[in-house]
Amino acid sequence: MTQNGNTKILVVEDDQNLAELYAEWLADRYVVETAYSGEEALEAFDATVDIVLLDRMMPGLSGGEVLTRLRQYESNCQVVIVSAVTPDFDIVKMGFDAYLEKPVEADDLEDVISQMLTRAEYNEDLQELFSLIERQSTLEAVMEADTLETSPKYQALTDQITELEDKVERYLQNLPDRDFRVAIERLQRTAAERREQQQYQSLTEDVLDTSQEGVIVIDRDGQVVWANETTEELLGVDRDDIQGSDYSRIASESYQEYPSGEQTLSDLVTHSLENMNSEVEAIVRIPETASKEQQWLEYWSGPIQTGLYAGGRIEHYHNITERYAYEQQLEDLHAVSRDLMTADSERSIGETVTTAAVGELGFEFAAIYTREENTGRLVPLAHASTEDVTEIDLPTISEGDTPVWTTYVTRTEQLAPDDEDVVDTRSSQWLAEEFSSWRLYSLESEGVLLVGMTTTPEISSRKNKLAKTLAANAASAFERTAQEAALRQRDQRLNEQNERLTRLDRINTLIRSISATVISANTREELEQEVCNALAHLDLISGAWIGKKDINTNTIEVRAKTDSLQYQKVGANDTPADDNTQRSNSTLPPAERAYRIEGSVVESDLMTARSETEWEQDALKNGTNSIVAVPLQSEASILGVLEVHSKLPNAFAEEEVTALTELGQIIGHGISALRQKAALLSGGGTILEIQFEDDTGLATLVSDMETDLEVLNVVTESPDHLLFARVTGENVTPEAFEAAGFDPETVILSDSRNGIYCKVPVRNSSFCEKLTDQGVAINQITNASESNEIVVSVTVPFTVDVGEYLSSLREDYSDLTLLSKLDSERGETNTSLSARLDGALTARQEEVLQTALYAGYFNWPRDADSTSIAKTLDIAQSTFNQHLRAAESNLLTTLSTSQSIVS
Repeated sequence: MTQNGNTKILVVEDDQNLAELYAEWLADRYVVETAYSGEEALEAFDATVDIVLLDRMMPGLSGGEVLTRLRQYESNCQVVIVSAVTPDFDIVKMGFDAYLEKPVEADDLEDVISQMLTRAEYNEDLQELFSLIERQSTLEAVMEADTLETSPKYQALTDQITELEDKVERYLQNLPDRDFRVAIERLQRTAAERREQQQYQSLTEDVLDTSQEGVIVIDRDGQVVWANETTEELLGVDRDDIQGSDYSRIASESYQEYPSGEQTLSDLVTHSLENMNSEVEAIVRIPETASKEQQWLEYWSGPIQTGLYAGGRIEHYHNITERYAYEQQLEDLHAVSRDLMTADSERSIGETVTTAAVGELGFEFAAIYTREENTGRLVPLAHASTEDVTEIDLPTISEGDTPVWTTYVTRTEQLAPDDEDVVDTRSSQWLAEEFSSWRLYSLESEGVLLVGMTTTPEISSRKNKLAKTLAANAASAFERTAQEAALRQRDQRLNEQNERLTRLDRINTLIRSISATVISANTREELEQEVCNALAHLDLISGAWIGKKDINTNTIEVRAKTDSLQYQKVGANDTPADDNTQRSNSTLPPAERAYRIEGSVVESDLMTARSETEWEQDALKNGTNSIVAVPLQSEASILGVLEVHSKLPNAFAEEEVTALTELGQIIGHGISALRQKAALLSGGGTILEIQFEDDTGLATLVSDMETDLEVLNVVTESPDHLLFARVTGENVTPEAFEAAGFDPETVILSDSRNGIYCKVPVRNSSFCEKLTDQGVAINQITNASESNEIVVSVTVPFTVDVGEYLSSLREDYSDLTLLSKLDSERGETNTSLSARLDGALTARQEEVLQTALYAGYFNWPRDADSTSIAKTLDIAQSTFNQHLRAAESNLLTTLSTSQSIVS
């Protein structure tokens, strides 16, 4: 049979997960192959298989059938039954070498495999003996003695064992400790019957002296009968001196310094001698001396039931120093695990793990690599080392085939390769330079644990197992910390969200109250001031103001503000309002930007967004950290700007900005409603005088006649836009019209003492549309100082934003200049008359009616008859009469309806 490194084990188990678990337990020391059925087992079995771990109950071929087939091969393999089936007498004829009843642990498998490897060295008779003993022991473990005594099969099995025992006594001296115990107990039961005392004693001494386990035999009188050589090594006593002596006295003299918990080994021996039929088990510590290190012994003492020394006792001392140290390290790891479960940061976890790897596990160096979020690289988080290890420079790992990076990416363990397998690459060179031996363990997605020895060329399997456990605990701790951090962040977000919702609720409540204020306000001034006063009641807001753009100065004038307001920057005198390249320039104050982009502007944190502008520095000096500016918008018009301040950075969340934007619209609609109300009550508007370059020929007309053109009405629905106007003066002659390019016969409607009424066609059709947009009325056209320019007076209704109106005109007349602005309240305006006519008449009816009116057709006596007017309109007289009667009827009907509604 091959040695451990090449020992081949075939695991036959229909439970695939269980088979893989067995394989994982054994893979470190043996070559393991798995089969999940009896058929697969027979296919996989060959002469290289040393041990078979065989499940008994399987679909298809059962374990018993597989065992029968295996014994037909010429093979010396050992077969261990691993089954959940409680054994019965049917196992007597089965040819297995050991029987394990599920569930089994890793240590169970390790023990039975070690036992099988040892037995494989025995001759066939000895192997057969232990196979029979194994079957007998299995039955005795699960059946009553009465049942066994009456069983012919059990009796036949016992007889076979007895026959073989006589043949194999010469092999007993070479048995290992475990098998020796089985054999010696059987010999004790039968030796007195089979041998004389002298022969038995000789055999026992020869065998026991070769054991690595200390053994002391005491007779029923408490005298030491015999002790083997190992006892001297473990307990420090001379076996020749103690033989025949009172064991209680020996213990009192020699075992007082060997502690076992709160007792000593002397106490344990004395107790066992006082209770000869008792069994005593304990762990005993043998202190360190000048010649040997500290040791831990597993002590067992029990009565001898049969044979020559029946009534006496036998003691076993088993050296468990290595196992005890391992168990202590496991306990230390449990304590470390508890510390990891309470660690509150990645660095605390890293320091705990590396300190434990050096202090508790005995490594000379340990380090933890974690992933850096912003770069993706693996960087050292923490490290620890023994005092005699020089400082090790840990590199940063980013990519490639380096062992650290490979461990992290593949999440598999990496260890230092044998020298002959090493390819000298820079990727692993630093590990080889710093350590004699090293291992890397995956911390899952969190990083890598590195442990190393600078003086030891190999890391033991025990340390490796402990380091694996430590790495697994560290990975769990990192994961827990990450989850707790995520939960804290979530709670923080929820708290922030709740705070925002609370603030938003207050703002929405404020908006509802402001809506009531907007409805009840009688003037724009009252509305704007009440809005500012209401905003001042919010804890979030430190100040607020409302402004309106002054088209003359191109700045925003403050119309209302809170009493607490310490700072407001209202405009940018150095930047034209129509400069598109500067519309969203961050150097402009927020209110100016909001007005220009017609949208909200948010400055979340002025301190971190420092642009060193004057307005920003002034705001910070006055304690303002956050600003929101929103336009006061009504449909397409911008009627002003609301700017809100807070002393808190990042004070305004998205929801609050949305609410403030909505507030700006409510205020804008309120201002628009007040303007409409004022316009309806007064019938007035804003009179503007504007100057721009003429593209209609009207500049030549008013310049030649040296008079103003008083515009009575404008018709834009006809193919040619028409100005109905009146002119007076000495130079107003048909020749002047003709000189300006207009046909006097079609233009001049009548000539009376009040002046000449005319119908002037406008050569540029966009002129009238632009000037009369949104109900604006043209009052007068005057000669300008420049020959190619004209000055036009218009009345803009209060419902129309003057700034928006001028901006619209400048799209076609870039050189437009505002000469004057005056609010007017007239009882009846041309605009109101035009509005009623526009709704009642068609374009042709309106042209016919106004031509007749201004030609004097309705005067008495008439200044013009239907024939001349029809000629002016270039239509037949009957058509003129038809249009005129229809226009009169529609006009009278509309006026009559309007009067009824008023009444």
